[in-house]
Amino acid sequence: FRGGVAERLGVDYERVRARRPDIVYGSMNTFGHIGPYASRPGHEQIGQAVSGMQVRYGSAKPATAPFAANDYGTGLMACYAVALALLHRRRTGEGQFVDSALAYTATMLQSGLLQRYPGKRWDEPHGQEATGSGPLDRLYQAADGWLFLAARAGDLARCAELADLAGRSGAELERSLEERMKSRTVAAWVDALQRAGIGAHRVVPCLVELMTDPLVVARGLALTRDHEGFGPITTTAPGVKLSRTPVTAGRPAPKPGSDAASVLAEVGLVGDMERLVRERIIAVDGVKAGC
Repeated sequence: FRGGVAERLGVDYERVRARRPDIVYGSMNTFGHIGPYASRPGHEQIGQAVSGMQVRYGSAKPATAPFAANDYGTGLMACYAVALALLHRRRTGEGQFVDSALAYTATMLQSGLLQRYPGKRWDEPHGQEATGSGPLDRLYQAADGWLFLAARAGDLARCAELADLAGRSGAELERSLEERMKSRTVAAWVDALQRAGIGAHRVVPCLVELMTDPLVVARGLALTRDHEGFGPITTTAPGVKLSRTPVTAGRPAPKPGSDAASVLAEVGLVGDMERLVRERIIAVDGVKAGC
């Protein structure tokens, strides 16, 4: 909730803490709960706008990044903070308020770029035409597709196919690599570079290809399950792997409102179901897949 909403609903931290002093209370919104923007509404794209992400992604003409990095990141950071607060409560018995926001996450994700010091050059790659940070760390077009090269100074000397370029640098090296890469296929270059101990990988051109890749499926990074009302849907799966306590995917996301009756029954409000739906406090239909 943005600032003031939880207070209006009567579920703000101070009122909850009055009933349970050791509560760990987590709150997520766009701008946090302190400052002149606290009461403003917002979502992912607002978080990108206020943090400069849209300029970095689009350059002179700002552009919206198509992935909700701040939405996901804010949830993860909130979980991390709540875990720390629970650890503190276990040690001291004290609860606390946990504040997580899209603007906080957006700056954290750009922490490698948001630095200021004497001599700082604001020249990091940005915009839709950016290919990388230099000739040894960028995208290249091969004969049949694209690959990303991640090399260090001196690495090219170990690759027979590129050893003659090892003495070049800067724009000269970049132009030479652009021309040389076009002479062979992506697979040939990735193989040659990997054999030389140089980082390189084919750019996967299609998300469907990624999600159906046998390695991705075998590692449990994508899974297909039936979702109520929508049929089989392929989604990403838990991205962390624990050797002793493996993470397993929970049930498919239910339709909005499908648990409303059981949740209201737990708190003695099942009789208010129709009113809450009528007043649009609870939604039970009208949600499309992907929204």
